[in-house]
Amino acid sequence: MPEYLISQNDPRGERVEQMAAAKAAHTYDMMYGFPVSAGADDGNGPSAAWQLKAIEEQERIRLNLLKLRRRGKWDFVNELQPLAPRKLAAMVHDYDVGGLLDYFMPTPGPRRDADAVNTLKQFQEIFTVIKPPSVVDWCETDEYFAEIMVAGPDPTRLSRLDTVPGKFPITGEHLHSVPELAHDTLESALAAGRVYWVDHEPMSVLNNGHHYQDPKYIYSPMVAFAVPRTGGAMRPFAIQCGQDPAGREIYTPADGYSWKLAKNCVLAAHNTYHGVLTHLAFTHLISEAVMLAAVRNLAAVHPVAVLLRRHFEGTMSINRLAIEVLIQPGRAVEYVIGSDLKSTYPFIAEHRKNFSFTGNYLPRKLARSGTDGLSGLPHYPYRDDGLLVWTAIRQWADEFVNAYYRSDAEIRADHELQAWAAEVASPEYGAIRDFGAGAGTIADRTDLAEILTMVIWTAGPQHAAVNFTQEEHLGYLPANPIAGFTEEPRGRDHTMQDWLANLPPLDVAVQQLCTMHFLGVIHETKLGHYGDDFKRTPVADRVRAFQRSLSAAEDEIVLRNRRRPHDYDYLRPSLIPNSTNI
Repeated sequence: MPEYLISQNDPRGERVEQMAAAKAAHTYDMMYGFPVSAGADDGNGPSAAWQLKAIEEQERIRLNLLKLRRRGKWDFVNELQPLAPRKLAAMVHDYDVGGLLDYFMPTPGPRRDADAVNTLKQFQEIFTVIKPPSVVDWCETDEYFAEIMVAGPDPTRLSRLDTVPGKFPITGEHLHSVPELAHDTLESALAAGRVYWVDHEPMSVLNNGHHYQDPKYIYSPMVAFAVPRTGGAMRPFAIQCGQDPAGREIYTPADGYSWKLAKNCVLAAHNTYHGVLTHLAFTHLISEAVMLAAVRNLAAVHPVAVLLRRHFEGTMSINRLAIEVLIQPGRAVEYVIGSDLKSTYPFIAEHRKNFSFTGNYLPRKLARSGTDGLSGLPHYPYRDDGLLVWTAIRQWADEFVNAYYRSDAEIRADHELQAWAAEVASPEYGAIRDFGAGAGTIADRTDLAEILTMVIWTAGPQHAAVNFTQEEHLGYLPANPIAGFTEEPRGRDHTMQDWLANLPPLDVAVQQLCTMHFLGVIHETKLGHYGDDFKRTPVADRVRAFQRSLSAAEDEIVLRNRRRPHDYDYLRPSLIPNSTNI
């Protein structure tokens, strides 16, 4: 008899039935390339505490909109529904996500004064009940622009630049536009590994979207940064707003509002990529595929099923909200991103299909992008705090696996485990590339420990890093637009009005505030806390050791924040949920 059947809480080792979800019908969703539950949540619905917090924050958003409406300054908020307790209770009982969002967060709708010019004051005045984020005070600076690349909503896109790309012909003159880099040379900075870039070439396949009253634009820019010889944070020094240098400028911080317009192009591309790929495809959808295969192939008492249950809580529920509501035509995602949904759907599917599971193990991903070195990139909070948490999870996964499997042969002989891996890798079901060392097989104990580390990392810390940053950084639209409303800049000598005209209008800012506030404030569960799941099991003591490791990581991050110019709290273990549940 396999050891796991005699080492769980049931002393008789009786095998229980598979979870009810294993019997649920599943349909193949061609848009995402993996099965999506066609039925109810089968016990995977949001907890009462989660629902209470969600309703509380949604009501805060509704009150913010109501106060905006009563001010009468702008006529762009659709009619808010009157308070209807019975109707609200029925929607909560039925988990009517669409109805709840319509009640609490109606689509703002177009402004009647369509010719009105945006002002920064107007963007700030949409915060009434909801408090403006602290980025309002410094988001226009180049310091902030660099900071979000290493500690913002998507800190995963940076790569070291070793040679000057032909399509992005940066020079020492561009570097010298930044005072801190004025006495450096591009050749020496490249040789020392101090030049980094983000290439948004993938965005070039997307089509421009359309707003109620205006066309929207998505861009495929490139941006370069350099770390000064003396160290510290990197500085942005060059932006080209498209992939072909012919007929395009390379803008620098010396270009005034032309530079700010170019930064808008980068932000629109960066934030769209974040929303549909880094966040949705690479956390929510990856976790769901792994979860569904686990439900269908692992007995409920299998140790891996017991472990991962906490790391999948609420995932199906929140994914239903995303797929059935948020990314539907006319809903929040289409409203704020620069691309149209017709081209965005296959974009998500293609990149989700090409996501390499093992290739995105955090240490490997950092090494591949050349961002793992402290000497070349000393300030990278996501990397530094992420590796602390990754290491703690990996140690826990190693101890967990070794407690239940005495040899590599036992791993290979566990037919449920191997069936899980095969389904995750199967093109017909999970369709996740490189799930472990083998093609749909788990080779040994090390392989399983690495897989479990990645599953836990993706569901908890990685999702926390790309989700909870949204309230602070994306809630105030001028800090991080997700679309442009004018074509990419040409020439120089642009003005403040040109920059403001490129920003989305106020109704989009309201939708962005509502969405990012809701997604960014609901914390439920805590990484490494498993209740009594492992009481009187071979890993009971190891769970407590894992929690101590996370506590030590927390203490180290708190100390690091005291030395940093800005706190980075998103990978503090006490603030990381166990699962992707928002």
